[in-house]
Amino acid sequence: MILPDFSRFWVDYRPELGRIVLTEVLAAAPAGDERLLNIEGDNLMKREVSIFLTLLSTVAIGHHANVEHDTRVVEELEGQLTEVSWRNPHVSMTLSIPGEDGTSQTWELEAQDVNSLGRRGLHPDLVPVGATVRVAGHPSRIRNSLYVTNLLLPNGTEIKTRGNVQPRWSSEHIGFDNDPFLSEPSNQAADNAESLFRVWLRDGRGGFPSDLPLTPEALEASSAWTRADDLTLRCIAGGMPAVMTRLSAPHPMDFVEQDGDILIRVEVFDIVRTVHMDPNANAASQPRSRLGYSVGRWEGSTLVVRTTAVDWPYFDTNGRLPLSEAAVIVERFTLSDDETGLSYDLEVTDPGTFTEPVSARWELSWRSDMVVEPYECTLDE
Repeated sequence: MILPDFSRFWVDYRPELGRIVLTEVLAAAPAGDERLLNIEGDNLMKREVSIFLTLLSTVAIGHHANVEHDTRVVEELEGQLTEVSWRNPHVSMTLSIPGEDGTSQTWELEAQDVNSLGRRGLHPDLVPVGATVRVAGHPSRIRNSLYVTNLLLPNGTEIKTRGNVQPRWSSEHIGFDNDPFLSEPSNQAADNAESLFRVWLRDGRGGFPSDLPLTPEALEASSAWTRADDLTLRCIAGGMPAVMTRLSAPHPMDFVEQDGDILIRVEVFDIVRTVHMDPNANAASQPRSRLGYSVGRWEGSTLVVRTTAVDWPYFDTNGRLPLSEAAVIVERFTLSDDETGLSYDLEVTDPGTFTEPVSARWELSWRSDMVVEPYECTLDE
């Protein structure tokens, strides 16, 4: 199937539709003149757009599908913090901005998760309720909400809260020079390495390709998904294979030996998997679970893991694409020659969702300067 040229379209979240839509920008028209792509008239075009949007949401957006905020625009605000919620899946704050007429505007501020901010040096005692702060970030298209990138504290210190941005207001700043994703790992010599059993952090792009071969049933099942169905916004950890696709920096993973088996620990949502290394381990005799039953073996320095018996209905982290009980997941963790890098290959065979096996790859680096920390996702009460 050949998809149409989508380079002429903006991707927008429309709450009234509860889904993502494409808006065509007319190059020959005056600036700002846009029109909605007509997907009602041509059934083939409608199907292609649906596939594109499904893949975009599943593959490219990942955790916290941030299509609501316009990343082309940066806005600055200054006001008083009236609420601070310091918890995962993300830190949120409420900013009150006084107006000249005596009224005030209320803005919701969304920052990164607790773990990421902590690694950049931002802790809750630095942003107490009542503090006057200045923030910059990407505004929502539909409400008073800001996706915060920079935050200036009352003491004049500027904090980087997310993204690859530079300081805007102050020479005193935190997080711009010690971003775990952008900084080089400070590892020991390779001859002190402990093979696979260390902490690893993704060091570049990775994931499934954008042209996943969906079955008609999978495409139909995904079409009813809305932002309200997003599992990550409800602190639902999910199951295999989705839990292994949350390798977003600065969240690490590690491997631990335990009683002859291997534990794989992923920081986001506190995932702990057991890989059974007994060659006689039999998945067919085990009860189904959301993480499935994983059996591992060594091929040289590569750990190969086969997972079946997955009792979880979704392929992706957001819960858009289905996963059938027939899914078979094969992973390969391969050390680099100097043992400071790790290639992670993931293949999923599921005839109920894909017309052929799909695969993804991530590259990770050994991080002796990091540990897997508790994530403890908690919804606001």
